[in-house]
Amino acid sequence: MEINETDMDLFQEITVEDEDVGTTIMEDPFNPSDIDIDTKSPTLSLLMKRLSTIPPEIDLYPDFQRSDDLWNPEKQSRLIESILISFPLPAFYFDGTDDNKWLVVDGLQRLSSLRNFIIDKTLSLKGLEFLKDLETKTFDDLPRPLQRKIEETQIIAYIIKPGTPAKVKYNIFKRINTGGLVLEPQEIRHALNQGRPANFVARLAGLESFKKATGNKISPKKMLDREFVTRFLAFYLNDPEKYVPDLDSYLNKTMSQIYDIPETQLVKSEEDFNAAMILASDIFGDWAFRKTDLYPKRRKPINKALFEVWSVNLARLTGEQKSAIRRSKGVLMSKFVELMKADEKFKRVITSGTGGKYEVLERFGTIKNIINQILQ
Repeated sequence: MEINETDMDLFQEITVEDEDVGTTIMEDPFNPSDIDIDTKSPTLSLLMKRLSTIPPEIDLYPDFQRSDDLWNPEKQSRLIESILISFPLPAFYFDGTDDNKWLVVDGLQRLSSLRNFIIDKTLSLKGLEFLKDLETKTFDDLPRPLQRKIEETQIIAYIIKPGTPAKVKYNIFKRINTGGLVLEPQEIRHALNQGRPANFVARLAGLESFKKATGNKISPKKMLDREFVTRFLAFYLNDPEKYVPDLDSYLNKTMSQIYDIPETQLVKSEEDFNAAMILASDIFGDWAFRKTDLYPKRRKPINKALFEVWSVNLARLTGEQKSAIRRSKGVLMSKFVELMKADEKFKRVITSGTGGKYEVLERFGTIKNIINQILQ
């Protein structure tokens, strides 16, 4: 299919440039002996008991999970049929940090189907492949031997035990991709940093100033908007000079760091972020956080590395400096356009291997230098 100029502009408009973060190695890898996962073989009746208590002792709705009940009745029914004909089920994964409320890491759709059939009694079997005589039956309609077969079926459950270090849990979450559950890094960070960090990042991602500065183009799907906010916080709360690769681990540490930051500092961080977003909109308009080497002909996608350096550098300005920048916004825009058109080295550090230490320092130093030129 041929893509015309207008279609390409639209494609560029709605796409976030996912720059190459490079292949940097963790400088502080975790000790494999820290991995603490318990393997259990409970019966389905025990899982259903945990689900049916009030409050439930299995959380089907942790913030990092997709929606439940995504399977249609036929697919749910075939899961029940698999159990009845003794097909083994894939393993379930739970975060057992709180033994009174396991979080479902993998197995949500299977658990939802079992709940619908055994507990809620809302599923009538249909579309079966082998046990045609059970069509239209609910759990209560099954003969007792078949009910017992379901209840006594043993499954494999991997429980991430309490006390497992956060970065170990992060890697466990990251590597679990069975059953179609593929979590993005920010979804995992959010899952492992519930409460203050997760709520704070979500609040900043919900600011109207952030949505306006990014043209409402940063999707909340898979928490991409919260990843942008976390990248801002990583280099706003910590001097870029102290950055230690890799970027993924650095963002993980930032989320954990928020637990211990004084409330006054969080309030100021939010105020500075909000002010930076407003200033970015005032200076760059629809071109905020985008490469401008094609300015004014066509906008490129929003670039994560540019969002990082502009948001942090603008947030660190005093009120007086923000006013000065706003008065000279035309000059600043011109200097940035000139930089993007002429400086190949800068374009590389916002495009390729952006998680390296050199790349981080180079792009922060370059943008800071442009701002200082205006202020002087």
